[in-house]
Formats: sequence, structure tokens, C-alpha cells
Amino acid sequence: MQDVKLSNLELFYDIIVESNEILFEEFHKPYFDLLEMTINNMLEEKVLQDVEEETEEKLTNCYHKLEGIDFTSEDIRKAMQSVILLGFKEIGIPNGYTTPDTLGIFIAYLISKMINKKVINILDPMCGTGNLLFTISNYLDKDMNLFAVDKDEEMVRLTKLTADILSRQTEIYLEDMFSYDQIGNDVVVLDMPHETNKDNEYFPYKVMTHLKDLVNKDGALIAILENDFFNYDQNQEFKNELLKDMSIVGLVELPDEMFKTGKPKIILVLQKCKIDNPCFMVKLPNFTDANAFGNVLRQIEMWFEKNKKEDKNN
Repeated sequence: MQDVKLSNLELFYDIIVESNEILFEEFHKPYFDLLEMTINNMLEEKVLQDVEEETEEKLTNCYHKLEGIDFTSEDIRKAMQSVILLGFKEIGIPNGYTTPDTLGIFIAYLISKMINKKVINILDPMCGTGNLLFTISNYLDKDMNLFAVDKDEEMVRLTKLTADILSRQTEIYLEDMFSYDQIGNDVVVLDMPHETNKDNEYFPYKVMTHLKDLVNKDGALIAILENDFFNYDQNQEFKNELLKDMSIVGLVELPDEMFKTGKPKIILVLQKCKIDNPCFMVKLPNFTDANAFGNVLRQIEMWFEKNKKEDKNN
């Protein structure tokens, strides 16, 4: 029977899983501790732990499978996210910490239409596992400085591990987003978690009001939000405050089938400049429907073509 050739992505994933299993037999540590040990070994190209000779040989043979293979950044990112999701499953954490790849790719496209600088600063202030930020960085053909913030120590650790294995220079902060006040961001992206109202204030409004001040002139603020986002703004106070120095570029309704649990979501696309023309409003079809998706992209392309002067110069 002929062996089935694994893709590079599958191979990278399998090597991490194999290493984790070997290390578990030796140390019996929690899943993400084992993952950190594995990634550090792969980066140093040797076994860093004090282990039995047989275990070291198994690990060395495992890592040798990486030699001579040109793994792409997407192979590595996707393998890491699959490994992290496996870890979430094992310890009973829901997958909501990870933004779907398709949304990161689409947001990278939007950034390419909005920001014309050669080198851009991108911030994800609620980074989770970092998948949104690293998907964007893999699909955006620009030089980037990446910044990631999260208040959860485990999420920060996972973001750092992914950044390290991707060799993606990233400034990562274990910090509450509201205490993070570093300005100079050309793009701020976020996937808003489901949060209840706090102190009689709708949490997403508080987030967006804080983040808009961290965005450069002509910069973008792109947020994945629950689709009833504007319903809580009864007196238009939040919208008026938001639009004092920002314009709504687009409102993207996401496919219903993406959200089997919880509320459907939208992508709100903002830019810190004045745009007088109405924003584009589209509903994305299923990402597997190439023709329908292409039609939506053409609508967006037409909007940017019509508004390119405002987009570049205001």
C-alpha cells in the first residue's frame, strides 16, 4: 500500500503533536506548557530539557523531519492554530478566542485598499491567540510593525509562541486594553468578544471610543462586532462621538452560517478622515461561493475607485 504524502501544513502539525506527546510521557505537564517546550526546542533545533536518553533520541528524530522542507508562513500559522485549538478542546475552552482565517484574509484586503504607506503599524488590542493579526500579516504585501495586547496571560503566551515560530517580530503586551495608550497606529483591528454591559455602559462603545484615539490621521479602525452594535445607541451619542474625527467607510454583514452559536456579526470599517460619500454596505456570501464573493469584491473595488481621492488625501 502506497503511503499518502502529507502536505507541509499537516507535517508541521504532526511534528508538534508528536513532540508534545513524547514530552508528556516524560513530564506530565499541562498541554500549553508542553507546547511551549516543543516550540522552544524547534527554534533552537535541539532538545533543551533534561530528559532520558531514549526520550531525547525520540525528540531528535521527530525534529529531524523538519529538515530540508520549505515551510511557508501560512503552513506554520495554520498548523499552530490547529494545535492551539486542539489544546482548547483538551482543556475545555471554547474556540471563540480564534478569529476565522477567512476574516483575517478579507481584512488584509481592506487594509490594502485603505492604507497606502509602505510601512504600517498594526495593533490588535484584544489579540486572543493572535490568529487575526498573523493572518493579516501573512496576506498583506507591506512592511509591518505588529503590536498585540491582551489581558489574559495564557493568550499572550500563545501569541508569543506563534510570533516566535513564525519569526514575526511582534511587540506583545500583557495588559488591559484600556490602560494601553500607545498612539501612532496606522491600523487597529479587533474581533470584539461577547461582553455584557459594565457600569451601565455598553462595553463595545467604550472599546471603540478608546481605540479611535490610538489611530493615526488617515488610519483605519476595523472591528468585527455583533450585528446589533448600533442598537444600543438610543440617543446617537456614541455615533456622534465616534464620527467627530472618523468616517464610516464600510459595513460588511457576515454570512449567517459562520455563526452557529451566538449573534451574527458585521465588520465595521472606519477611517480617520473625512469622507462625504455614503459608505459601502454589502453582505458577504458563503466564502465557498466564488462567483457571489467576486461580485461583492467588485462592488467594494468600485467604491474605493470612486473615493480614492478622499481615501488618500483627506
